[in-house]
Amino acid sequence: MKVMTEIKHQEFSSARSDDWKRELIAFSVAASLSITVAGLVSTQPSVAAPKAGTTTAKPKEKDKKEPAAADKDAKDKEAKEKAEAPPAPEPPLENVQSVTTQQLVDNPNQYLHKNIKFTAPFHAYSSLALDYKPALRPSKSHLSFLILRPNSKVPFSEIKLAMPIPKDKDPKNKLLQDLKDGDTIEVAGTVFATALDEPWVDVKQLVKIASAPDPKKDKEKDSAKKEDTK
Repeated sequence: MKVMTEIKHQEFSSARSDDWKRELIAFSVAASLSITVAGLVSTQPSVAAPKAGTTTAKPKEKDKKEPAAADKDAKDKEAKEKAEAPPAPEPPLENVQSVTTQQLVDNPNQYLHKNIKFTAPFHAYSSLALDYKPALRPSKSHLSFLILRPNSKVPFSEIKLAMPIPKDKDPKNKLLQDLKDGDTIEVAGTVFATALDEPWVDVKQLVKIASAPDPKKDKEKDSAKKEDTK
């Protein structure tokens, strides 16, 4: 009887020990889970709820134009403004020698690299002074014209006259468009070469002095004079 009581007492103590171990393990697991959850919560960024009546600010939109495109637009605008701007006035020629066309043809080397000025009748535009290598003035950037010999209708082809093509807004364009055969012009420029023993002139200034005689107007004047004398 005593032995049975001791056996039951041992079984009861063993059962109590197993229950205590299970509770301890459960408590440890619960504590570990609570610590893990708390750590996860603490690492999340806190977001404050928006106040009533306020709107959240939208991020600024990037400029639609990329920096390279904006720079290109600025350069195009600057180039356009320069093209539309009136040309700067040409500086006056210094130490200009007045010569006749015949003097210039007779002694071209005497006027080499010097500024000269003469008057003559305009004849026509020509490519005679362009694209000649020993005295090159390219036709892409220059124009050329002929003048007449004194008191003659024969061109003075020995005088080579080259002139830079004016820009679109340059008032010289109108002058060049309106010039007619026989108009008296004043030419000022620099003799830059004497190839073929002829004067090649860079035209710097061009002025129309007088218009060519108009045959119709001359006839009308003559007829008016005849009627007055009657």
